[in-house]
Amino acid sequence: MGFSLVAATAIVGVAVLISLELIVGTTIPTITEVHNSFDEMKDRAIDQIQTSINISDHRTKPNASLHDINIEITNEGSTTLKLADFTVLINGTLKSFTSTTSYLYPKNSAEIVVLALTNGNNKVKVVTGNGISDYYEYTYP
Repeated sequence: MGFSLVAATAIVGVAVLISLELIVGTTIPTITEVHNSFDEMKDRAIDQIQTSINISDHRTKPNASLHDINIEITNEGSTTLKLADFTVLINGTLKSFTSTTSYLYPKNSAEIVVLALTNGNNKVKVVTGNGISDYYEYTYP
């Protein structure tokens, strides 16, 4: 009876140790990943709070039966913005664009050019990489 009690205790002890190792081995990396994702979320929220853009001017020019538009964007926030991360929507449609610079620094302006737009009323929406946007509406004859 003494040996069987020791053997059973050893088996249960080893099973508990293996179970703890599996639980700790999967739980700690998961907790670390959750912590890192909260840090990234906090950084994104701070960037959003510190980001502000303004469509300060626009110029249109004819392009055959269509037109092109040059949009001047001013960074009124305190975050440096990467123009490659911007999105430009014209009347709700995603448009490709070119820009005069790669980065838009605080209190500076940059110009983006969208080619071959249809005439009439156009609604422009410029969205930064972190979701902050500005709207502008114009009519081209």
